[in-house]
Amino acid sequence: MENFLNIGVSVSICIFCYDEEQKKVLIIDKDNEPFKGGKVLPHQMLKPNQSLEEVCSEILENNIGNKDIYVEQLNAFGKVYRHPSGRIIDISFYGLINLQKDSIKLNKENNARFEKIDKSLDLVFDHDDIIDFANKRIKRRMKYRPLGKNLLPLQFTMNELEDLYSCFLGKQFDKRNFRRRILDMDFLKEIKKVQRNTRGRKAILYEFDPKKYKNYSKNGF
Repeated sequence: MENFLNIGVSVSICIFCYDEEQKKVLIIDKDNEPFKGGKVLPHQMLKPNQSLEEVCSEILENNIGNKDIYVEQLNAFGKVYRHPSGRIIDISFYGLINLQKDSIKLNKENNARFEKIDKSLDLVFDHDDIIDFANKRIKRRMKYRPLGKNLLPLQFTMNELEDLYSCFLGKQFDKRNFRRRILDMDFLKEIKKVQRNTRGRKAILYEFDPKKYKNYSKNGF
């Protein structure tokens, strides 16, 4: 029985943003052993008197100064030798943040920053696997639930929404088909003003319909 009690639980959060038309994730530098100086996702050990939600709030507050962003539980990672200090199971979450709308203050002490996700980020532990799992979860989610409210400005063009979907799904769309499919879902509201692009052409602005977006987020398309 004693051996079963020698198991630790950590909590990690994979926080995504959409910045400069790129998908990025929050990375910090580990400030202690093992792997001191290595790149990791924000994480923290779970104390006996803490809930998972409380630890998530602490991680967010300590690393971005904002605990009120969108966060969803992702998965448990429990390979036997995933942590050199002993048997530690990680309960992971993923979050979505808008760098323009959400107030954040990155922790300078651990060099918190958003890095572009291209190939492996060479994180320590199994945190590259966690990012990969989170990416796949978001891709599946986007097929039956909307994405964008937590990543785009309040008002946006159809091209900006298409670029977001293209970035997170890793595929290109036919513009006409994308526009028709999105408008058929009926969760956007057209704003009575336009935005001019670099060529001086007018682009219609949209925003998400709060009630319909919430309903689709809960029940799917």
